[in-house]
Amino acid sequence: MANQFSSHCLTQLSAITSINGFQFRALDLKQDLPTLQSWFNQEYAQFWGMQGLNLAAIENLMAATEYKFALMGEWQGKSLFMVELYDPAHDEIGHHYPVAQGDCGMHLIIAPPDDNPISGLSFKVMDAIAQLVLEKLAFSRLVVEPDQLNSKIHRLNSRVGIRYEKAIQLSTKAAFLGFCTAADRQLASSTPSSMGLAQPNPALPTLAKQDLASPSLTKPSSLAAPVTSPMTLSTL
Repeated sequence: MANQFSSHCLTQLSAITSINGFQFRALDLKQDLPTLQSWFNQEYAQFWGMQGLNLAAIENLMAATEYKFALMGEWQGKSLFMVELYDPAHDEIGHHYPVAQGDCGMHLIIAPPDDNPISGLSFKVMDAIAQLVLEKLAFSRLVVEPDQLNSKIHRLNSRVGIRYEKAIQLSTKAAFLGFCTAADRQLASSTPSSMGLAQPNPALPTLAKQDLASPSLTKPSSLAAPVTSPMTLSTL
């Protein structure tokens, strides 16, 4: 799946793919850009680094390439989230671990809550994305790199079955490198205690809070960041 990542994925999807009540469709740059611009300008979306950008700039950043593409997720006929899937071998994250055949990176943004928020909806979104990547698209691992300061996404990731391997420094943020396999997701779904952070190294959450000032985590990266969205974020 390393070659022609986007075309491989899109050929596996119908025009609209439904998973657990969510409708996934390919991002339509002309139709969806105003919606994305509105989401990116929300306070919670600051880590995407796309606040204040005009439509042309957002179109340039979100346009599909051979190694990344985006899907819009709809819920009850309304756009609810955007998920970008990418090939880690052609992303900065690929410099921080040995990329394996069947790895799929993911970035996520969810719409701001409306006047009638639905409890647990963010978890259902994440679980549907994990199912899309690991079952529908048959990737071996879902790869994430959330900002260390985003405590809400850490709890959500754990519930889905994502396990953090280590702390890393990307050019745009101090992050955790995490993975999820189909077995991880199945185990998390059957474990009531999965609300807690599931870490191979329990010191990682402490590291996120106490060691961000250390030179190893704050010095600028020597790697040039690719033109992809820099952040995994959820409104939760």
